[in-house]
Amino acid sequence: MNSQVNKDSFSATLTEFFSTRRRWQKRLLGKCTYGSVSIFYLFFLFSFASFAKAQERAVSTQFAVGHLNQLDTYISNEKYYGTEWRFVSEVVKDSKKRPLTYSLTHEGAFANTHNRVDNANELSGHYNFAYSVMRKWSCPSNLLFRDSRFTFRTGLFASIDLGFCYNNRTSANNPTQGYASVNIGPQVMANYDFPLWNKVFRLTYEARIPLVGLMFSPNYGQSYYEIFNKGNYDHNIVFISIATFQLRHQLSLNIPVAQRTSLRIGYLGDIRQATPNNLKQHQWYNAVIVGVTIKK
Repeated sequence: MNSQVNKDSFSATLTEFFSTRRRWQKRLLGKCTYGSVSIFYLFFLFSFASFAKAQERAVSTQFAVGHLNQLDTYISNEKYYGTEWRFVSEVVKDSKKRPLTYSLTHEGAFANTHNRVDNANELSGHYNFAYSVMRKWSCPSNLLFRDSRFTFRTGLFASIDLGFCYNNRTSANNPTQGYASVNIGPQVMANYDFPLWNKVFRLTYEARIPLVGLMFSPNYGQSYYEIFNKGNYDHNIVFISIATFQLRHQLSLNIPVAQRTSLRIGYLGDIRQATPNNLKQHQWYNAVIVGVTIKK
């Protein structure tokens, strides 16, 4: 008898899950046209094929630690301040046949912050995957400075972000907020090589500016129970644009320590912010980075 009840309960749960999933698929497709999805897919398809064929490769592993200022009014109207740690893995490939550079980045972060009176804490984290294709522009050494070379790259990137934030002292319905977004925008990278102590040092600046994208967000006063258990959609997939400015940029110096290995030190700044569904969100991050770059 109990076995039959459990089977019926399990079947009902599966039926509810798939019906909810179908409703979400229809709503998502109503927000994103087949054309835009196809363009996004083709961009990754052809880009990854080119990435696999590229020859020269530089692999960078970086650790960052810095100050985080964050706000999410879905959880609390207070700003929270603290420390965030990040791990960044980046692979940059140059094509030998064409003046193109392909970049693939994985980034993971964890933060512990507190409010201004230090009687509440937030634990947060995120994972970011970004892929970019850039056109390389080179300048002859005698055009700038003697025995130096300047290289400039411009292109486009696409990224996926997943994250969470937990507040241990909130009066809201949900102490936890989940994050999910996709973005497309321009990316630039500038390299300046200069000789010093019979070695070639490299100064690099790179920046990404999300131009357009989509993000998930509960509506003001809406609980996650309403969204996922009852299937009540309320503008939970939100269009985002450069109207709410965001920026991720990095300035680093590569110091050669071996023939194909360099020590990397520098600065990382990340401005993430959005105003979905009458809510306010921001994460402002400034950090010091230390890492290693290996050319393969």
